Amino acid sequence: MNTNQVRHLLACGCVGALALVAVGARAAHPLITEDTGTQGAGRYQLEVFAEEGKERVTRRDREVYTGVLSYGIAETADVQVGLPLYRSGPDGVGDASLDLKWRFFQRDALSLALMPGITLPTGDERDGHGSGKTTWGTLVILSYAPGAIAVHAHAGYRRNENKLGERETLRQLAAAATYRIGNVRFVGELTRETNPVPGGRTVRYSTLGAIWSMTRDVDLDIGWRQGSGGAPIDEALLLGVTVRW
Repeated sequence: MNTNQVRHLLACGCVGALALVAVGARAAHPLITEDTGTQGAGRYQLEVFAEEGKERVTRRDREVYTGVLSYGIAETADVQVGLPLYRSGPDGVGDASLDLKWRFFQRDALSLALMPGITLPTGDERDGHGSGKTTWGTLVILSYAPGAIAVHAHAGYRRNENKLGERETLRQLAAAATYRIGNVRFVGELTRETNPVPGGRTVRYSTLGAIWSMTRDVDLDIGWRQGSGGAPIDEALLLGVTVRW
């Protein structure tokens, strides 16, 4: 396999993983796992987070900064818009995402939600920043939060239309647990997802981190993510801030 083929496969893996996660990346950062929480009618939330990691094949540094704006269209439903910005290799924006989260069941500490969404081809697939086509998918989400300890999980499917020769059917399973002590939530997570590279090994990630609620409407978070299997990113430092109003 020549150098150009290696670079192409790496780009495919990065873009495909991001495309799959795009519908599920709206969880409380630094987690990938989505939860059933919504903002409430007329409320906004802005998340800005950074991922600084190391590419497994080339060992190059990789920086991605993402902004996600959520708006509560009802007490149990949010609309979310997200856009990543790449600051390593060729700079540029990635594929924008548009998602709808609807919590359709709530009984005591148990709740269920659906989260359909699409990504739009705003990134340049030639630089590994996009898929070149519109993709779509959905998540089925479960949250159980009886007290200081909470558990969240989701199962996702994505129709990964693309110009890169990637797999077009992608699936993801993710589960996370959080433990609150005062104003701090300690978080841990395991995820498993289809490798978009044909013949590639299943992508796995494990994440540890913490979220500090400075105030009721401002959170700061930090995390560390480790990739295994066919993960394109070996390890990454995660930083984020969330503001609600």
